[in-house]
Order: sequence, then structure tokens, then C-alpha cells
Amino acid sequence: MKYIYKIALLFSFIFIRFNLFSQGCSTCRAQIINSNSEDLTVGNGLNTGILFLMIIPYIILFFLFRKKLFKIYKSFKVNT
Repeated sequence: MKYIYKIALLFSFIFIRFNLFSQGCSTCRAQIINSNSEDLTVGNGLNTGILFLMIIPYIILFFLFRKKLFKIYKSFKVNT
């Protein structure tokens, strides 16, 4: 009986659509909402938002680990 419940649960997850999966990121959603239908720069704004979301964590990691990064750079410089 438990096997039948597991199969029914699997089929319900496969065939029922949930709106939770299609939210998207907040920056992309804000760009789409604020854009006009005649505005052709929506894609440009989305690309900027994606780059912003991608670059900020690397900048934070750089400031957290900058001493270790400089030590690694100096060790490579000495070896060459």
C-alpha cells in the first residue's frame, strides 16, 4: 500500500504545476515590471541585473580573503 502512495505522490509532483517554481530573481522581475512594451532595452537591463547578482559575491569574497590571495600571488611570483 505504501508503494501505491509513493507512486501517486510522484505522479502528482510530475503532472501538477506549481507557481512556486517560476518566480525568477527579484532583479529580473523588477526590470520586466518597470519596462514599457515599446522599450527595447529590457534585455539590456536584465543582463545588467544578472551581472550585478553574479559579481557582488566575488567582490565580497575578495575582501574576505585578500590576505590569502596576496600570499598565493607572492608564492607564484617567487617560483617563476
